[in-house]
Amino acid sequence: MKLKNPKGQYGYIKKQTRMELMKSIILFALSFSLYISGRITTGSNKNLLTIVAVLGFLPASQFAVRSIMFIRAKGCSEEIYQKVEKVSEGLASRFDLYLTSYKLNFQISHVVMKNKNLIGYTEDAKFDENACYEHLKTMFMKNGIKDITVKIFTDLDKYLERVENLKQSAMEEKTKLQDEVLQLMEDLSL
Repeated sequence: MKLKNPKGQYGYIKKQTRMELMKSIILFALSFSLYISGRITTGSNKNLLTIVAVLGFLPASQFAVRSIMFIRAKGCSEEIYQKVEKVSEGLASRFDLYLTSYKLNFQISHVVMKNKNLIGYTEDAKFDENACYEHLKTMFMKNGIKDITVKIFTDLDKYLERVENLKQSAMEEKTKLQDEVLQLMEDLSL
Protein backbone atom coordinates (compact mmCIF):
# COMPACT_ATOMS: atom_id res chain seq x y z
CA MET A 1 0.00 0.00 0.00
CA LYS A 2 1.54 3.29 -1.09
CA LEU A 3 1.00 6.25 1.22
CA LYS A 4 -0.41 9.39 -0.35
CA ASN A 5 1.84 11.44 1.96
CA PRO A 6 5.02 9.45 2.61
CA LYS A 7 7.40 10.46 5.38
CA GLY A 8 9.20 13.68 4.53
CA GLN A 9 6.39 15.07 2.39
CA TYR A 10 4.06 17.88 3.38
CA GLY A 11 0.98 16.59 5.22
CA TYR A 12 2.62 13.39 6.49
CA ILE A 13 2.18 14.17 10.20
CA LYS A 14 -1.51 15.09 9.84
CA LYS A 15 -2.28 11.95 7.83
CA GLN A 16 -0.27 9.69 10.11
CA THR A 17 -1.94 11.15 13.22
CA ARG A 18 -5.36 10.19 11.83
CA MET A 19 -4.12 6.71 10.86
CA GLU A 20 -2.61 6.01 14.30
CA LEU A 21 -5.76 7.25 16.07
CA MET A 22 -7.98 5.04 13.89
CA LYS A 23 -5.78 2.00 14.56
CA SER A 24 -5.89 2.68 18.31
CA ILE A 25 -9.65 3.10 18.40
CA ILE A 26 -10.25 -0.05 16.34
CA LEU A 27 -7.92 -2.17 18.46
CA PHE A 28 -9.38 -0.90 21.75
CA ALA A 29 -12.93 -1.42 20.44
CA LEU A 30 -12.08 -4.96 19.35
CA SER A 31 -10.52 -5.81 22.72
CA PHE A 32 -13.45 -4.32 24.65
CA SER A 33 -15.96 -6.18 22.48
CA LEU A 34 -14.13 -9.47 23.08
CA TYR A 35 -14.11 -8.85 26.83
CA ILE A 36 -17.81 -7.92 26.90
CA SER A 37 -18.72 -10.93 24.73
CA GLY A 38 -16.90 -13.28 27.09
CA ARG A 39 -18.46 -11.63 30.14
CA ILE A 40 -21.98 -11.86 28.68
CA THR A 41 -21.69 -15.47 27.47
CA THR A 42 -20.07 -16.93 30.59
CA GLY A 43 -21.18 -14.47 33.26
CA SER A 44 -17.60 -14.32 34.56
CA ASN A 45 -14.20 -12.82 33.82
CA LYS A 46 -12.66 -16.29 33.89
CA ASN A 47 -12.84 -17.26 30.23
CA LEU A 48 -10.67 -17.50 27.13
CA LEU A 49 -12.11 -14.34 25.54
CA THR A 50 -10.98 -12.29 28.54
CA ILE A 51 -7.42 -13.53 28.05
CA VAL A 52 -7.53 -12.71 24.33
CA ALA A 53 -9.01 -9.28 25.10
CA VAL A 54 -6.28 -8.49 27.64
CA LEU A 55 -3.61 -9.56 25.15
CA GLY A 56 -5.32 -7.36 22.54
CA PHE A 57 -4.82 -4.33 24.79
CA LEU A 58 -1.03 -4.62 24.36
CA PRO A 59 -0.89 -3.63 20.66
CA ALA A 60 -3.76 -1.18 21.23
CA SER A 61 -1.70 0.54 23.92
CA GLN A 62 1.33 0.64 21.64
CA PHE A 63 -0.72 2.40 18.96
CA ALA A 64 -2.14 4.75 21.58
CA VAL A 65 1.39 5.82 22.54
CA ARG A 66 2.25 6.37 18.86
CA SER A 67 -0.95 8.40 18.50
CA ILE A 68 0.04 10.61 21.41
CA MET A 69 3.47 11.19 19.87
CA PHE A 70 1.91 12.18 16.54
CA ILE A 71 -0.63 14.44 18.26
CA ARG A 72 2.24 16.24 19.99
CA ALA A 73 4.07 16.66 16.67
CA LYS A 74 3.08 19.68 14.67
CA GLY A 75 3.71 19.57 10.96
CA CYS A 76 4.54 22.44 8.70
CA SER A 77 1.75 25.00 8.58
CA GLU A 78 -0.01 25.69 5.28
CA GLU A 79 1.24 29.29 5.21
CA ILE A 80 4.88 28.24 5.66
CA TYR A 81 4.47 25.43 3.14
CA GLN A 82 3.27 27.85 0.46
CA LYS A 83 6.21 30.21 1.03
CA VAL A 84 8.90 27.53 1.29
CA GLU A 85 7.66 25.37 -1.59
CA LYS A 86 8.12 28.20 -4.11
CA VAL A 87 11.64 29.04 -2.99
CA SER A 88 12.95 25.48 -2.53
CA GLU A 89 11.70 24.08 -5.83
CA GLY A 90 14.39 21.95 -7.45
CA LEU A 91 16.36 21.39 -4.23
CA ALA A 92 16.53 18.14 -2.25
CA SER A 93 14.21 18.81 0.69
CA ARG A 94 11.86 17.27 3.25
CA PHE A 95 8.84 18.56 5.19
CA ASP A 96 7.17 17.62 8.49
CA LEU A 97 10.11 16.16 10.41
CA TYR A 98 9.74 15.50 14.13
CA LEU A 99 13.12 14.23 15.28
CA THR A 100 13.14 12.14 18.43
CA SER A 101 16.07 11.74 20.83
CA TYR A 102 16.47 10.38 24.35
CA LYS A 103 16.19 13.80 25.99
CA LEU A 104 14.25 16.06 23.62
CA ASN A 105 12.18 16.06 20.47
CA PHE A 106 12.77 18.55 17.67
CA GLN A 107 10.04 19.91 15.40
CA ILE A 108 11.49 20.85 12.00
CA SER A 109 9.02 22.09 9.40
CA HIS A 110 11.35 21.94 6.39
CA VAL A 111 14.95 21.01 5.53
CA VAL A 112 17.05 21.50 2.40
CA MET A 113 20.31 19.70 1.58
CA LYS A 114 22.89 20.98 -0.90
CA ASN A 115 26.70 21.12 -1.08
CA LYS A 116 27.20 19.52 2.36
CA ASN A 117 24.85 22.12 3.86
CA LEU A 118 21.76 20.98 5.71
CA ILE A 119 19.52 23.89 6.58
CA GLY A 120 16.10 23.80 8.14
CA TYR A 121 13.28 25.89 9.50
CA THR A 122 11.31 25.31 12.69
CA GLU A 123 8.09 26.94 13.82
CA ASP A 124 8.74 25.78 17.41
CA ALA A 125 9.41 28.81 19.63
CA LYS A 126 11.07 26.57 22.26
CA PHE A 127 13.44 24.90 19.79
CA ASP A 128 16.79 24.04 21.44
CA GLU A 129 19.34 24.59 18.64
CA ASN A 130 22.38 23.34 20.53
CA ALA A 131 20.71 20.11 21.61
CA CYS A 132 19.51 19.52 18.05
CA TYR A 133 22.98 20.12 16.61
CA GLU A 134 24.55 17.74 19.11
CA HIS A 135 21.94 15.08 18.38
CA LEU A 136 22.40 15.40 14.61
CA LYS A 137 26.20 15.47 14.91
CA THR A 138 26.10 12.25 16.95
CA MET A 139 23.72 10.56 14.52
CA PHE A 140 25.80 11.63 11.50
CA MET A 141 28.97 10.25 13.12
CA LYS A 142 27.24 6.94 13.96
CA ASN A 143 26.21 6.63 10.32
CA GLY A 144 29.61 7.55 8.85
CA ILE A 145 28.50 10.94 7.53
CA LYS A 146 31.16 13.63 7.88
CA ASP A 147 31.65 17.33 7.19
CA ILE A 148 27.98 18.37 7.13
CA THR A 149 27.15 21.93 8.14
CA VAL A 150 23.81 22.15 9.93
CA LYS A 151 21.80 25.31 10.57
CA ILE A 152 18.19 25.39 11.78
CA PHE A 153 16.48 28.76 11.44
CA THR A 154 13.66 30.16 13.55
CA ASP A 155 13.36 33.31 11.40
CA LEU A 156 11.47 32.52 8.18
CA ASP A 157 12.84 35.45 6.17
CA LYS A 158 16.45 34.49 6.96
CA TYR A 159 15.69 30.88 6.10
CA LEU A 160 14.13 31.76 2.75
CA GLU A 161 17.08 34.01 1.97
CA ARG A 162 19.52 31.18 2.77
CA VAL A 163 17.54 28.74 0.61
CA GLU A 164 17.72 31.24 -2.27
CA ASN A 165 21.49 31.53 -1.76
CA LEU A 166 21.86 27.75 -1.85
CA LYS A 167 19.74 27.59 -4.96
CA GLN A 168 21.94 30.20 -6.68
CA SER A 169 25.21 28.51 -5.64
CA ALA A 170 27.04 26.28 -8.08
CA MET A 171 24.70 23.51 -9.10
CA GLU A 172 25.68 20.03 -8.14
CA GLU A 173 23.95 16.92 -9.30
CA LYS A 174 21.94 14.97 -6.79
CA THR A 175 24.53 13.07 -4.76
CA LYS A 176 24.60 9.93 -2.70
CA LEU A 177 25.45 12.09 0.35
CA GLN A 178 22.25 14.12 -0.09
CA ASP A 179 20.21 10.93 -0.24
CA GLU A 180 21.97 9.50 2.83
CA VAL A 181 21.51 12.65 4.92
CA LEU A 182 17.85 13.13 3.99
CA GLN A 183 17.14 9.42 4.52
CA LEU A 184 18.76 9.63 7.96
CA MET A 185 16.62 12.68 8.77
CA GLU A 186 13.53 10.65 7.86
CA ASP A 187 14.76 7.69 9.91
CA LEU A 188 15.28 9.89 12.98
CA SER A 189 11.80 11.35 12.59
CA LEU A 190 8.42 9.92 13.63
